[in-house]
Amino acid sequence: MKIDTPLGLISMAFLTVMLNPAFAGNNAETKQQRSEHWQNMTPEQKTKAKERYEKFKNLSPEQQQKINERHERFKQLPPEEQQRLRERRDKFKNMPEQQQQQMREKWLNMTPQQRQLIRDKHNNKED
Repeated sequence: MKIDTPLGLISMAFLTVMLNPAFAGNNAETKQQRSEHWQNMTPEQKTKAKERYEKFKNLSPEQQQKINERHERFKQLPPEEQQRLRERRDKFKNMPEQQQQQMREKWLNMTPQQRQLIRDKHNNKED
């Protein structure tokens, strides 16, 4: 999953809500889980979720499709990899805004090859 464009950043924000198992699928049990999850959210969490949803709805159909495709790819990953990505997302979200922005800028200025080297290096550390 790439976080190298504004769309990638919005994707991660959208996935923050959508990656919760309660939001996956469309069966009746899952709808019940979504309802329960929503009821258990704080007002602040609900506000943020609504904002993310509105951002998603305001994207072009192509951008929405890319996000949905990324979400589908994420769901296909082994649970351990999903957890690792959640932890990386959480670590990034807990950084000061200035540090997040510096990382975004650095990432955007890298070549695809440089990005892949970093991914490979990080993945090897986790093994």
